[in-house]
Amino acid sequence: MSKQNRQSDTTNSSPTTASTESQETQTSRRRSSEDQNRDKSVYKYLLHCFTDLGISENEGKKKPNESSIANQWGQKSNRIFIRRVLRSVLPEYYDEYEQGSVKTVPGLTLGKLVEIIVSIQNYWIEQRRNKKNEQVSHILTRKEKLSILRKFSQLSLEEKNKLDLDTSLQSTEMLLQLLLEIVTNKNNDLNDEDIIVFYKSAISSYQSLRRAKIDNSQKLQIDSTDFLIKKHLEVLLEEHARGLDYEPKQEKIDELFRKVKKQISRIEFQSGIRQNKSFLANDTSTNDLQDDPYSFSQTLIEHLINSVVENSLLADEFPVYLKYFEIRKVRPLPLYVNTGDQKIGLLNPMLLREDENQEDIEGLERQFAYKVKVHFYVMLPNNYQTRFAEKSWDISSFMKNHRLEFFEESMGIGSPISHIIAVINRVLLWDIPGLSEYFPVAQEILTDDQVLSEISHDSIWSRSMVRLCKKSEITTAINKNKKYTEVANDQEIASGQYCGFDLVEVAAKAALCARLKAIKQTGINPIDYLTQLCHRAEELNALKRAENYLKFYPFSLKAMEGYLKQTILKGHPTVDNQGKVQEIDDEKPWNLVVYDAYLKITEAYLQEGLYRVAKKYLDIIKDQIEKSDKNFLDDLILAKYKLCQFRYHYLTDTGDDDSEYYQNYDRRNAVDKAARSLNEAETYLKEALKKYHTISEYAQSNYHPFFYLLSRVYAHRAKLYLFMPDYTDRPGGKWEILTEPIRLLEKARIYAARDGSAAEYAYWCAYQSWSYVRVAYLGDSERVKSGFSRKECIDWAKRLIDHAHICYSYTGKQCYQQIKDNAGKITKFHKHGKYYEKYHDIEIQVIPLIKELEKDTRENTDEYQQNYNSDQDLLILDLSLLKRTTNNYQHRPTYLFGTHASIILFAMGMLELCEDESNQDKLNKKIEKAITIFDYCSAIAQDGNTTKNEEGVFVLDRIFDQDKTQYSKNYLLTGLYPHRLTQFADLGKVFAATCKSILLVYQSNPNWEEIDHILSGLHHNMSRNSN
Repeated sequence: MSKQNRQSDTTNSSPTTASTESQETQTSRRRSSEDQNRDKSVYKYLLHCFTDLGISENEGKKKPNESSIANQWGQKSNRIFIRRVLRSVLPEYYDEYEQGSVKTVPGLTLGKLVEIIVSIQNYWIEQRRNKKNEQVSHILTRKEKLSILRKFSQLSLEEKNKLDLDTSLQSTEMLLQLLLEIVTNKNNDLNDEDIIVFYKSAISSYQSLRRAKIDNSQKLQIDSTDFLIKKHLEVLLEEHARGLDYEPKQEKIDELFRKVKKQISRIEFQSGIRQNKSFLANDTSTNDLQDDPYSFSQTLIEHLINSVVENSLLADEFPVYLKYFEIRKVRPLPLYVNTGDQKIGLLNPMLLREDENQEDIEGLERQFAYKVKVHFYVMLPNNYQTRFAEKSWDISSFMKNHRLEFFEESMGIGSPISHIIAVINRVLLWDIPGLSEYFPVAQEILTDDQVLSEISHDSIWSRSMVRLCKKSEITTAINKNKKYTEVANDQEIASGQYCGFDLVEVAAKAALCARLKAIKQTGINPIDYLTQLCHRAEELNALKRAENYLKFYPFSLKAMEGYLKQTILKGHPTVDNQGKVQEIDDEKPWNLVVYDAYLKITEAYLQEGLYRVAKKYLDIIKDQIEKSDKNFLDDLILAKYKLCQFRYHYLTDTGDDDSEYYQNYDRRNAVDKAARSLNEAETYLKEALKKYHTISEYAQSNYHPFFYLLSRVYAHRAKLYLFMPDYTDRPGGKWEILTEPIRLLEKARIYAARDGSAAEYAYWCAYQSWSYVRVAYLGDSERVKSGFSRKECIDWAKRLIDHAHICYSYTGKQCYQQIKDNAGKITKFHKHGKYYEKYHDIEIQVIPLIKELEKDTRENTDEYQQNYNSDQDLLILDLSLLKRTTNNYQHRPTYLFGTHASIILFAMGMLELCEDESNQDKLNKKIEKAITIFDYCSAIAQDGNTTKNEEGVFVLDRIFDQDKTQYSKNYLLTGLYPHRLTQFADLGKVFAATCKSILLVYQSNPNWEEIDHILSGLHHNMSRNSN
């Protein structure tokens, strides 16, 4: 550089340059000598190995070309930085005058270093393009880039000593670093699975080395075991107990010693060793055995100590524990394809389309579904405030000993351990405000389960490695069609370990610890996290209880709604008993449990046919969805919302002129919107599937509610073809219209079976049975396709109903038992000779004591002996049709109790009318039996209650007295179920009236009064339920 140019630079940079230079010099002086030496080594490495210094002789002295180096390093606008680097790192090129006050190197940040590396790389790539015939040797390789970054983070010996880091293996650490570079080099063509295999092999080799060092063949006696535990604990706690006085440190060691001993004792019990120690202690024959069969190896002891210490320290901050779990197989899987060899099959191969894979259904014959209930407890943080007031719920069974106990369930196909881990994900990650940016499923990096060989009493050691994934980065990966690891900024993983005897328990607890560590790594405050987790657990407990008020006793939507208003929805807008929206000025923020609570209420109102009230709840939900962050909302929640929208459009009375909602709204328009809602629901489910795929968590779709919701999508599509075929997009002619519901319901059944939802499966069996009956009698007999003759259709209908009985029986028995347990209950709310139970501002009459008519009584007396004795508050019922023993269920009784049993009863009634019978008397008996079944169907599906408002309290009285709108012999059943299934309440009446009409045709003096009563009651209910 010429003297003139140097003077110009100096002139242009003054006085600002001098000021800046002075500030940077002062900053550099404040930096430690280790930082300066580290930065200097990086600068020197970059200059000597990857930079063209452009040395030229100027005024008899060789100097680097500052302008060229600034260009190479991407620092054209920061020549001062380059000048200071050169003068401090390469002082041999400058005299004392030129070095001036530059005695220290300028500071270097990681961002700055990355910027320089990228610029140098681009510079040499450009040089290679321009100098095709000349060799360019400064292209940065992956190894060299890693080497530069390593130098930037390299600790000095003094710093390592300050941090108390071991330096004994310093000379060989680089071998491990070199190994890492070799294995992760993309040119070696190793994928993630190969790396995991390599890791497991390396860990196995490490364990072998450890065993060899320990001399694994030598067993430890009791006294030496205690010594080893305490010695090992002292070493492990040396770091964690630094700064503690002797007594607190010793207390911690003693505490952990007791935990390790307790775990050893537990393994002894589980393996059977403890029993032998107790009962054969003085048996001389056992004393002659080789070695001591009751001692453990040092390897096992060390693994136990390591896991106990690691997990205890973690629990000090995040005291979340897995208590125990329950696993049971659930119906209806396995399912078989009906073939020539497999006559018991319940899947029709004729319903598969050409583009569908038969393996998708054939695999179900080798598949089982499980229901797993995992119990947890959390030690409550100090000064914990419960989510709800004590008066709102029974706190005594939920909290005790300053800890919160709760459970979570998973259901569907998949292994038991995978279900347990799915539950752990949900409990720890789902709907936690402080973790809202993370996907509620941890990405499983590696699970390593090893048997610590102890001859006859093997113990298990498990390690789990996971990563929390950000929702925004998952979305980016999907949009760019890349793997998550290719777009994630934070690749940090967390590891958890556990040692014990039971493989499933050990793997589950290792998974729990790994996820808790990952949560800790997010930086969330432990107290905030525990508070949010406990509040969410309280809310889910309230939601489960409220849902059971509808599904089981007292079978009431009002009870469910009242309880939710009292708990989860307190502080949120709701609809009052007069149908008005109660706005909230200072509304609380919504979480996902709040969405779920609203959707439960909305769906129940739609089941009852009260679409106006449901619309108000849908509007509340819609308004909140539009205001919410899309990353916050769960795809499964949105799918549920779309299913509710379907029900609304499907049920809406388009002739309703009393509301602004229904102007210019015809049936075709409603069906189009209903079909669109189902398509959108399925799209949300596919979006969830994409997210699972992106983080390689493919099994997540096996767990409830994914297949449950998909099952409902296909079943609802079938309903459009069943009830409104003229407004649907027809797949073909009349035949296709008739068979399309059967095909869609086949899919719905398969998906419900995969979910393990036996009751839901039973409903779709009933719908499909009914659909087969339609094909049998409405299909053109001359054009019937193979496999769909009348005989074959009736056979399928019977087969499906038989299986529906078996699959629904578990739910039906629960409903029956709850009716029996709660009948005649005495409560503190008593008036007019009746007892009531209170749910928020709603009082519901208790079911009277029930007496079942015995078999002999039913056969020898008139069936009208069914009655309600108001003086004794006693209900006498004939429940023989609802509780019967069949050969298809191993001679065990099947139960048809609960509101939704009406769906199966209706299909049963349809089947009774399909028997070919030439004898008129026998035919009449068949029709009378069908009438009875339809009566049961309608009675159970009706809302058997009257309501009134008494001083601000909504009172619900059960109906056990026959009125002019109830002309059923089984009307007494109506009072058991305040919840209404509007569709089957009406269908039961329509077909009961139809059957009665058939019988009256053959009577000489027909009396149509009974049919008039039935139909007038039907019109009465239809007009009432639109409100």
